[in-house]
Amino acid sequence: MVRLLLEAYYEPGFSDLSHGFRKGRGCHTALRKIHDAWTGTVWFIEGDISDCFGSLDHEILLGILAERIQDQRFLRLIRNMLKAGYLEDWEYRDTLSGVPQGGTVSPILSNIYLHKLDEFVERELIPQYTRGAFRKGNPEYWRVRARQTRARKRGDRAAARDLGKQLRTLPSADPMDPGYRRLQYIRYADLSGRPDKSAYADSRIMPPAWYSRW
Repeated sequence: MVRLLLEAYYEPGFSDLSHGFRKGRGCHTALRKIHDAWTGTVWFIEGDISDCFGSLDHEILLGILAERIQDQRFLRLIRNMLKAGYLEDWEYRDTLSGVPQGGTVSPILSNIYLHKLDEFVERELIPQYTRGAFRKGNPEYWRVRARQTRARKRGDRAAARDLGKQLRTLPSADPMDPGYRRLQYIRYADLSGRPDKSAYADSRIMPPAWYSRW
């Protein structure tokens, strides 16, 4: 019941770039999105959050839930579920962080938690790393095309055909243009992303200011 309530409330607001543990989404929809939309890629950066379920901070998670849920009884229920503890060799141990592996509520809670990461990437990183309206032309491509045009004008069809084959092997725009850059992002379950950059790549860590206020 808790899972159904959380999914009904939060699912419509999740990012379209999130494909983990969501109805009608999964690794195949994430891969299809990459195949269809991420053309002209120069750099792929894949990230993995080690022990994602086991390392979620309880207080941060409860703070995120409290932003939209005002029912203190429901929040107290979630807190008790998170703090329930476990038995190991018949000895009780406290649960200090994380959500239970295999728990029915764990996937939706992790998506609620990581939705903050999705928002940070979409609102901060993507606008920051987007540069240029279009790539500059590839000089070699346009030189070959000019030669093909001249060959057609003088009626040399064989040369024009050979130059056309050469054109098909060349990009019309410079794939390493430093003035053009796009960052794309997609997440399946924990984290998977790709910045598409012109001639270099760098990494950013989500700053503490984004999660300290939760």
